Amino acid sequence: MRVLAVHLAAHRPPVFCRETAALVHGLPLVTVPSDVHVQQSADGSAHSRGGVRRHCSSMVEPSVVHISGLRVTSLESTVVALAAGSGFSAGVLALDDALRRGMTDLGKVSELVQMTRSAAARTRVSAVLDFARGDAESPGESLSRVQMMVMGFPAPELQRVFTDPRGVIGRVDFYWPQARLIGEFDGLVKYSKPEFLNGRTPSEVVVEEKRREDRLRALGLRVVRWTWEDLRNPALLRDLLASAGLVAGRPVMPGRVLRAQG
Repeated sequence: MRVLAVHLAAHRPPVFCRETAALVHGLPLVTVPSDVHVQQSADGSAHSRGGVRRHCSSMVEPSVVHISGLRVTSLESTVVALAAGSGFSAGVLALDDALRRGMTDLGKVSELVQMTRSAAARTRVSAVLDFARGDAESPGESLSRVQMMVMGFPAPELQRVFTDPRGVIGRVDFYWPQARLIGEFDGLVKYSKPEFLNGRTPSEVVVEEKRREDRLRALGLRVVRWTWEDLRNPALLRDLLASAGLVAGRPVMPGRVLRAQG
């Protein structure tokens, strides 16, 4: 409603960018902004007033598209702007989701990297491109991967399928073969939303998950689960993984990721 109000009150239709453009495109965000983000003209200055934040573009010529009557930066330009100006986590969440849903590919985003105005911005965007994965199936999984990297845990395999003599057990979110450890991000929507329940009751889903986990443990595997609450407090995730036997090395924070994290 705030976005629509800004659109209707403007003398000229604004171009929405960054987090606001991400929302219009349906991309996930680390946090929903309280301000509306608008692209400033090239000869203007970035400023904020009345709940509207104006930005000079990090790109030379960001492309603009129309969605539901609104002018917004294109999906690829939005991802680049998030990676360059809103932090590493924001860029990874947006790009992971866009890749998973087939909304773009790394090649299209890579083409825009050289259009960014500064070397520092190009470095931040490149760090996101190097880390992004289309097989991360939810924003929670994407944010989990970012936190694992920052805390120094080894990178897991994603979406590993396990079988036993009875057949396919299922696909897991994360797997560390060296530790024989499975990690599952539990967003809890599988227990409540009809599209995930598939006609089952929440209690039936819980029982099926328990049986699935029992079959995985019977293979000699350990299973650890975490939720959004654990991601909001990274120390909880660190303690969960460490107590499950995963050994962290020194935090993997190359210079370009440090700059992207702000």
